[in-house]
Amino acid sequence: MDEGSIILKTINLRKYYEVRSKILKRVKQFVKAVDDVTIEIKRGETLAVVGESGSGKTTLGMVLGKLLEPTDGKILFKNLDITYSLPKNLLGKIRLVFQDPYSALNPRLKIVDSLIEPLQIMNIGRKEAIEKVAHYLQLVGLPESYMSYYPHMLSGGQRQRVVVARALITEPEFLILDEPTSMLDVSTQSQILRLLRSIKKEKQITYLFITHNLVVARYMANRIAVMYAGQIVEIGGKSNIFQNPLHPYTRTLLSAYPSPNPRSQWNPIIPEELTVKYYENKCRYIDRCSLKMQKCEKNMPTDIKVEEDHYVKCFLYAET
Repeated sequence: MDEGSIILKTINLRKYYEVRSKILKRVKQFVKAVDDVTIEIKRGETLAVVGESGSGKTTLGMVLGKLLEPTDGKILFKNLDITYSLPKNLLGKIRLVFQDPYSALNPRLKIVDSLIEPLQIMNIGRKEAIEKVAHYLQLVGLPESYMSYYPHMLSGGQRQRVVVARALITEPEFLILDEPTSMLDVSTQSQILRLLRSIKKEKQITYLFITHNLVVARYMANRIAVMYAGQIVEIGGKSNIFQNPLHPYTRTLLSAYPSPNPRSQWNPIIPEELTVKYYENKCRYIDRCSLKMQKCEKNMPTDIKVEEDHYVKCFLYAET
């Protein structure tokens, strides 16, 4: 990928959590929520990160959004190192949209005050800030009169639109969306997804879209990264992932979604072992994999390039 086209890049990014014993409070083990993740995100694209609950998707988003400090590794935004601090000139350029819009808004604040908060941090005057609030509410399909409402007076879809407006109001270049439609009904989901696509096209924003729903990922993304036990096990264009899934875990995820064709047979892959284990020196998917080999027991697989912009972390595709 051309370096000039890359807006965000991670190098061996890690985020570990200590698990201490109950008695002596000694470090017993680590939960490796993000482990050795190296990705490049192109300016203007949507990269979807998919995987089951506990795979590390949200932690990755929070580390990239500067809400969590990484344990190790580097984060580069527009070729600037933002691993441990965000320069003032990039303030507001990376924003997040959270899963639950109600908990993301202060119930005691009116919508106008919730949206003005990030502008006050940027030292924008109240009069100009209120004008921007009205503009961005209209952009997400809400009337200006909603500025005087409280969060509990809005529906789930309306609250999510408010959260999107708050994220956009600082005119970001990179937007992290963490399951932005998972708590909404199906009809409202489609409205929000169409809204996000139109905003992306109009504002030329780059998206990191975190979801467990592969159908949503297919609709929103240009590329898809499949995450398991803190690692990116497969990444590629969405046509590569859906038409030629390589990693056994990717195939398992895809098999969980029935075909829209009522005549087709649905045969989901049900793994035997459901417990995620953070192995150091062998494949982390080994306990659940029906295609495991002897080398999987002794070595951790590395990224293997199978075709242009399609990488997989699996010994099945290693040169013998």
